[in-house]
Amino acid sequence: MFFKRKWMELFDYLKVKHKLLGIYLIVTAIPILLVGAYLNYSTRDIVLNNSLNEAKANVDKLELRLQTIFNRVTDIADMVYINQNLKELLEHDYESTLDMYNAYNQYPIFDDFLKYYDEVETIQFFMNKDMITDSHMIYADGNVKNQAWYKEAMAKEGRLSWVYMENYWTRKEMLALTRSVYGQSHNLLGVLVIYVSPDMLKSVVEGEPYQALITLDRDTIIYNTTSKQIGEEATYFQEEQRPFGNYVIDTEFRGEHVKVNVHHFQPEKSLDNTFQVSTVIPVDDVMKEPNTVFAKGFFVIVGALTISLGLIGIFIRSFHNRIQQLRKTMYQVAKGNFQISDKVRGHDEISDVYRDLMTTSKSVQKIIDEVYIHKIKEETWRRKQKEMDFKMLASQINPHFLYNTLEMIRMKAVLNKDPEVAKLVKMLSKMMRSALERTDRPIPITEEIALIHNYLDIQKMRFGDKFYYQFDIEESVKNYYIFPLLIQPIVENAIIHGLEPKEESGFIRLTIEEEDNYLQIEVKDNGVGITRDTLLAIRERLDDQEYHSDGNSIGLHNVHQRLQLYYGERFGVEMDSIVGLGTTMTLKIPKIKQGQA
Repeated sequence: MFFKRKWMELFDYLKVKHKLLGIYLIVTAIPILLVGAYLNYSTRDIVLNNSLNEAKANVDKLELRLQTIFNRVTDIADMVYINQNLKELLEHDYESTLDMYNAYNQYPIFDDFLKYYDEVETIQFFMNKDMITDSHMIYADGNVKNQAWYKEAMAKEGRLSWVYMENYWTRKEMLALTRSVYGQSHNLLGVLVIYVSPDMLKSVVEGEPYQALITLDRDTIIYNTTSKQIGEEATYFQEEQRPFGNYVIDTEFRGEHVKVNVHHFQPEKSLDNTFQVSTVIPVDDVMKEPNTVFAKGFFVIVGALTISLGLIGIFIRSFHNRIQQLRKTMYQVAKGNFQISDKVRGHDEISDVYRDLMTTSKSVQKIIDEVYIHKIKEETWRRKQKEMDFKMLASQINPHFLYNTLEMIRMKAVLNKDPEVAKLVKMLSKMMRSALERTDRPIPITEEIALIHNYLDIQKMRFGDKFYYQFDIEESVKNYYIFPLLIQPIVENAIIHGLEPKEESGFIRLTIEEEDNYLQIEVKDNGVGITRDTLLAIRERLDDQEYHSDGNSIGLHNVHQRLQLYYGERFGVEMDSIVGLGTTMTLKIPKIKQGQA
């Protein structure tokens, strides 16, 4: 601890340039020299490991390809094993040789497998029953039954067995899958032999950078990329058992020092047999070129370190001071202080970075100020605009003296015994009074419905028999609150733009329904409708917060903007229209009760 403390005190006392120079010598220069001297030994293992890793990756791919081949051969064996046609063919008693020949022709059970599966070279079934022998169906005579592969298949009683055996007809040895097959009464029908195509095994290992071998049960070489030693014993396997997976054997192969990367696996549904995919890596050949390169590289490293040692001292002196200044300035900017010094020494990249940082900090500060001020002004303007639009809508029918005058007119009509005019003036007066008392707070939805009743009754008296309306309002919605003057402008818009231009009679239906999370308000008319282009233009204007109009459509735009202001951007006015059939306008608003208002 004492020496450590003294060393740290000495290290802290040194200047940064001395620290960097010392660190360069201790951490970089000296270790590189030592590593260069050790390269001839250590890099041998690195190169070999890279070769082994490459071989391992290749072997993994080879195993996947072999598994695919073996799985398909196994599937064919399963399909043949359960094939009822085969069992009927072998269990049936035939009266003549002709009947037996016809039965063969009737059940070509192996043809489809040979046609559609390239993995299979041929299929032979060695029958226990003395029947006609052909290319696929072969009678198992005494010679066949004495074969080791036949006895093994019999002993396994239906289990799969992989063997390297001789083809009955061609006498050519190849890999095959054997399986004994039994009838309905568990009587032996014979032994199935499926020969794996050597061409498919060749395609698996074709193009590999190193010599590749496929062995069965760590004993027999069933394929080799050099086409040598196929069928011979794999002598490079050690005696001790190895687990499934990858492992490396350091051994002699054909008089040459090699490393053999082995992938040991067991095919699907195989209980007793295993396969090994091996890649033979010749050590001397792999290391020949790297050894030459490493020797040359060692001398290059010595020369480079000598030159770099002189240059590093020059670089450290100029680099250290300015990098410290740049670091402190960047830290200052990261903390949000953009008022940095504009003095910097030098004219290299570090100085350019500093000047760019200084320019950037000033620009960011200016943008922040502009955005902040603009945001405040914009938010204030939008809030005032929304309030102005609401007041403007309410003020369209606002003059207080008007409903006093209307009341006087109604009394005159009563005295003059004109009840129809008196009724009309009374409804208009109620509507005026309701509009005057509106605020920007939610009101019971029943008050909004009453306002619409008065408005439509006035329109009914105006149009006579050419106009009628209908309310479909669920009883449960009357318990909720709504912001005022949201529905009435929609109804008014339907009359002005939908029904007034229509010569025939028209109607308006107001529907208010309660959904799970909102109220759906629908105003439907059978007016003249809106063309597609006009409808698209209206929809686009509804979302334009800067849009203003001096016409009647200000009510629809105002309602849409107020809905989004009060309830959020998910809500608003939706429009659908068909020319000649009418228009439907839909509002969806959250359900608000009195306590929530």
